[in-house]
Amino acid sequence: MRNRSIISSNGAGARINVTPMIDVVMVLIVFYLLVGQLALDRKASITIPGSSSGLEEQQTLDPIIVGITSDGILSINGVTLDQSLFIPEIENMHARSPGTPIRLRADRDAPFGVIRPIMHAMRDANIPRVELVTEQRR
Repeated sequence: MRNRSIISSNGAGARINVTPMIDVVMVLIVFYLLVGQLALDRKASITIPGSSSGLEEQQTLDPIIVGITSDGILSINGVTLDQSLFIPEIENMHARSPGTPIRLRADRDAPFGVIRPIMHAMRDANIPRVELVTEQRR
């Protein structure tokens, strides 16, 4: 039995066209960039109150973000939770990574009566550090 060569006698070899593969990869990259931006926008549905003082946000790897909307709906990292499940979930997350900061993003129009029980519950759960997120007024 004779071995056959892929290369033809005129010197032109078989070539693989990678252009369609590059096109597919570029479409996937654009898709994931858009999905990532949409995920960030979902977290940003809360209107942050302004403040005239405070510290600049420290960039950390993955802070735990607690959101409170103006109607009192709670979320952790963009996932909506019932208030009865909030404290066990935040305690579990804090126990898994104790050095991770917890950032409280409350809507500007949320009454303090909605925010206070959440802050007291985190204090009672022995969470040592909760950062309140605001935007600096200009």
